[in-house]
Amino acid sequence: MKISEIHQEFADELNDQRALDYPEEFLGPNWKEVLNFWLYLDTLSLEQIDIAWRRYRNLDEGERFVAFSVADVAAHATLAGNFIDAAACEYDEIGDATRELMGVHKILELGKSLTFVPLLMDL
Repeated sequence: MKISEIHQEFADELNDQRALDYPEEFLGPNWKEVLNFWLYLDTLSLEQIDIAWRRYRNLDEGERFVAFSVADVAAHATLAGNFIDAAACEYDEIGDATRELMGVHKILELGKSLTFVPLLMDL
């Protein structure tokens, strides 16, 4: 399995290299989506990350807060909080998108749509 930079940082943050070999234990039922997303992020240039950041900052503050709350609750309903915090990297837009993917099934069950993941697509 190819390991993304964020996946390696996640394992280092947890101080548990098992997170590399058994990501399903640490990332929950949507672990494949999270890992594929992290691999995708490795392909982005700094310019593309900057575009995503600007898209994130251009969201209405209230919309961003509600979307974060939904993503955070969905992620916490799926797995342990310390894993979520470790997986949410230093960039807000990437960390919030990771939270969305961790709990995507819960978000969709609520009839909500993703807010942060689309900001990182079509760059």
